Amino acid sequence: MRPTHADAARRWWPLALGVLLGLLAGVLVSLLASSARRAEASVLISSPIGPAAVTPMLPNLRELARSGVVAANVQSTLRLTKSATELRRQLHATVRPQSQVIAISATDQGADHARQIAQEAAVVFAQLVDTRFATGTPVLHAAVLDSAHVLGGPDRRFVRNGLIGGLVGLLLGSASMFVLASGKGQIVPAGEDGGEGSERERLLDQRVKGLTARERALAARAGELAKREHELEARAAKLAADEHDLAARAGEVSSSRRELAERATQIAAREAEREALASAPPPPPPVPERVAEPETVLPPRAGTWNLNDLQRAVDAQTGATPEEIETWRTYLYFVREHAAPDGSLPRSMDALIADVFADLLRRSDPS
Repeated sequence: MRPTHADAARRWWPLALGVLLGLLAGVLVSLLASSARRAEASVLISSPIGPAAVTPMLPNLRELARSGVVAANVQSTLRLTKSATELRRQLHATVRPQSQVIAISATDQGADHARQIAQEAAVVFAQLVDTRFATGTPVLHAAVLDSAHVLGGPDRRFVRNGLIGGLVGLLLGSASMFVLASGKGQIVPAGEDGGEGSERERLLDQRVKGLTARERALAARAGELAKREHELEARAAKLAADEHDLAARAGEVSSSRRELAERATQIAAREAEREALASAPPPPPPVPERVAEPETVLPPRAGTWNLNDLQRAVDAQTGATPEEIETWRTYLYFVREHAAPDGSLPRSMDALIADVFADLLRRSDPS
């Protein structure tokens, strides 16, 4: 008996229903989707050498713009409650074609919040470029070319979600159609197309088993991908924390170097002033009625200080803190150029030695 059009309609209705329900589900997901807004700011990269020196550096600068260092600085400046890792997922950076402009964008539920994040990210990125590449090769400079502005309304992706829903509905409808066809094949009376029904049932069972195996394989693959994504996020968070620690340590080292340079400048200025005073002509004899000012009291140790003795005293000191020992060695390094071949230091540096090494002298000579 040949199937009629009514039989064909009854056979294919689960497939059509599945597709329709999938499309409706996709549209519903689009309507209920997050209304995230997107804002974008532009940063211009320039170099005194010209654009040819900037172009090879743009991929690295793009990665810097969406790195954890930028996210951590933005999170700290704006005092956001979310972590730097979560904020990094909201930041995106692209290089505009045929230009030296990097577009930094941020997504957020609020338009103003997205604009603030994008603007602060652009400012922090420009400062990082000036700090890291202002003295390198090639020399690079960055400036915010276009302030952050909201690009437009949220993209709910109706077409994409509708197609995905229709595809899922098609798969579910096909499975339902196979199950219904298999159930109908079981009620065929004996003697009426029994061999054909058994063959169709066997084929349907094979297809269902194949679909089940593929679904299990896809589920296992999805689990592996989720695990790898979690591991990558953990590694990204660790790298961001390491970058933040390195930046903090670099700032401390730079501060220490500036302090040492300032102290060295002060020592050089004092030494130049003392040498100028020593080379100046002697003052006229004082008036007999004027009382002479008392001389500066020198340290208990008589004579000129010796650099070698001070070095041995610092090396033999065990009760001092590491900061004190580092300070003493720094001063020994700067005064070494003023020492004689035998290590003796000029009389003009006695007051400085007595001031800086007072604790060392007191510990070395308790009497």
